[in-house]
Amino acid sequence: MHQPEPANPTARRIAVVCDYALDYLGGAQTALIEQVAALTAAGADVVVVAPSPGPAAAQAGLGEGVTYVQVPARWVLPGLELPVIRNSARLRRRLAAVFTEHRTEVVQLHSEFGVAAGATSVARDLGLPVVHTVHTFFWQTSLRPQPLIAALVRAFHRGITGWRPIRADLADRAADSALRNMTLGVARRADQVVSPSAHQAERLRAAGLDRVAVVPNTVTASGPAAQALDRVEDPMRIIWIGRCEPEKRILPFVRALAAAQRRLGPGRLHGVVVGDGSQLAEASRIAGAGETDFLGRQDHDRIPELLAGAHLVALTSYGFDNQPMTIVEAVTAGRGVLYCDPALREGLAGPGIQVPVDEAEISAALVDLVEHPGRVVAASRATEQARAEFAPQTHARRMLGLYDAAIGRIRADRVPEPDAIPR
Repeated sequence: MHQPEPANPTARRIAVVCDYALDYLGGAQTALIEQVAALTAAGADVVVVAPSPGPAAAQAGLGEGVTYVQVPARWVLPGLELPVIRNSARLRRRLAAVFTEHRTEVVQLHSEFGVAAGATSVARDLGLPVVHTVHTFFWQTSLRPQPLIAALVRAFHRGITGWRPIRADLADRAADSALRNMTLGVARRADQVVSPSAHQAERLRAAGLDRVAVVPNTVTASGPAAQALDRVEDPMRIIWIGRCEPEKRILPFVRALAAAQRRLGPGRLHGVVVGDGSQLAEASRIAGAGETDFLGRQDHDRIPELLAGAHLVALTSYGFDNQPMTIVEAVTAGRGVLYCDPALREGLAGPGIQVPVDEAEISAALVDLVEHPGRVVAASRATEQARAEFAPQTHARRMLGLYDAAIGRIRADRVPEPDAIPR
């Protein structure tokens, strides 16, 4: 796809770069797609560079008015579904051609691997500012032995980026620290770092980053018009959306849900799980048949419809998430959020119902909500004020302001000091 000239010749020209497959269900991909929609709606001219084929990118929700460039991956990292693309001379030539043809003014990163590294190097050569949105500074793994996994992580990241690994002490466990250093290595090379949440921004600043801005994620309202609940009729419907992986704690949620359903009896509490991953089959076995539906991966465009059909959204991760797109989508759809992690803030003052992390207490909380649904109705009504925080216009205005400032700093650095001007 090629778009030679923007509709608005004065529009900011932005290159959005990502190592991830856009059609894989993940918060980073969803945040990227929604950001591009918000920027283009605000008049920006955007080119997106990612590994997915064009049809897959379009199916994931990338708009027709966006220039899309595929950088194919030779292989995909098993288990993580991560396309592996090395920061090679060939990749850099390709990126330089794209940025030059598009007359790019700022490079926006949404990942930490080979394509992001190549884009950063090319941006430096072309005198372009780099803005890095950090989607998680809380990478973690339970794999053992941790020192060996840490060494493998460092070797992998060096192999695909060409950069010397950073060894900052960022976590109690060696492998977790090595994973987070991948993000830090890219963020240190950016002119501006963006965190969608305040609590992650605090951690990034503590790691030594000076220029960190908080800009919450956004979502474009689509599907049924968002309407707050005025009542909850049996069965109460609770929906869980995300990757069915250990860090998202799908199994504790399903066990808690099943226990609550047994305690309440048939027809009182219905569960819906959207997403796939390594723990999907086990989660389905735990739930059994009857009162929990497992829908698997769903197109992004169907999420608003599924949210409208639920009374409450469940977010059961703890100590992992930055600013989950699930919260943004729920609040935009007029639904409250049951959550466990007290670090999460944006969008939850009012719409959030915090519960303990222990699955037995999650189960007890679910029973209490079914028996006292007024809290669910109140959380839904509170979204009417909270959703302004995630409005596309607000997101675009904040990001364009950061881009303008970054471009201004780069241009200022090029101006020679008065006493250095030839006479």
